[in-house]
Amino acid sequence: MCHVLVIEDEPLIAEWVSDLASDGGATSIDIADTQAGAIASARQNPPALILSDVKLAEGTGPMACSVILEELGERPVIFITGTPEECQPCHYASAILGKPIVPHEVVGAFRRFAPV
Repeated sequence: MCHVLVIEDEPLIAEWVSDLASDGGATSIDIADTQAGAIASARQNPPALILSDVKLAEGTGPMACSVILEELGERPVIFITGTPEECQPCHYASAILGKPIVPHEVVGAFRRFAPV
């Protein structure tokens, strides 16, 4: 269906979110754990959809997504975060899902916003 970029600094959560994206129909997935890594990954292999945490060990998911969208154009962004109130800037978000992760919510949002 589409290539996905997962931006998450906790390795087990990143793998779980990747698995949920696969369940939703993703055909390929890259994982980045920092703001700079996410931007570099998107430049190298542009994603059709982004699944991102807000707080990262280095930088933030929203700032990474802002740069990616500015450089590559609009695409769906789904934030999955324990701190939705800190999602700034997030005006472009297709969805903001809270943690703890609810698998059917992630898969449902993915299917709703993924390009066909």
